[in-house]
Amino acid sequence: MKEENIDLSSQVGINLREIRRDKNISLEELANISDVSKLTLGKIERGEANPTLNILWKICRGLNIPLTHLLTFDENIEVYRFKDSHQLIEQNNNWIVNPLFKTHGTTEWYRACIEPNSRYSEFHLTGSEETVIVLNGQLEIQVGEKTHQLTQWDVFKFKGEELHTYINYSPESVYLMLSLTYKNP
Repeated sequence: MKEENIDLSSQVGINLREIRRDKNISLEELANISDVSKLTLGKIERGEANPTLNILWKICRGLNIPLTHLLTFDENIEVYRFKDSHQLIEQNNNWIVNPLFKTHGTTEWYRACIEPNSRYSEFHLTGSEETVIVLNGQLEIQVGEKTHQLTQWDVFKFKGEELHTYINYSPESVYLMLSLTYKNP
């Protein structure tokens, strides 16, 4: 495990505990509303677990907060360098996101990579909007029942609360820029 992942896990745990206490929610209540076990939540809060991105999204949906609220950022950052980034890697290593910025608590920016011949599904808070910019290659995105074919430099916007799946059928990694905008952060 990389040192930066340990720091990020500890940071997420500290922030989760603070948010949960501010909302006056017990671990058991959070487990019920997020569909994440009380044991797992406790380990996350103590920095003993490195949660997957899906687990973090479940927690955020349960608490009705943007993902970046679990992460601490220097809000005065002017330049974000690739080498300095934290990575959130999905369990099977096919989806990697780097949280970049949040703007006044309503918009989050991410750099993402979907590995060759893989897929990744997620959904976000009610009222959220997601915008995707394809930086290279070809990508298929399924939103609800509709499928959309995208190529380099295409920009696609949709309701983030709908289940959506990123699919890379190609033999090379596809890189994306993503923004999530929330009505009520």
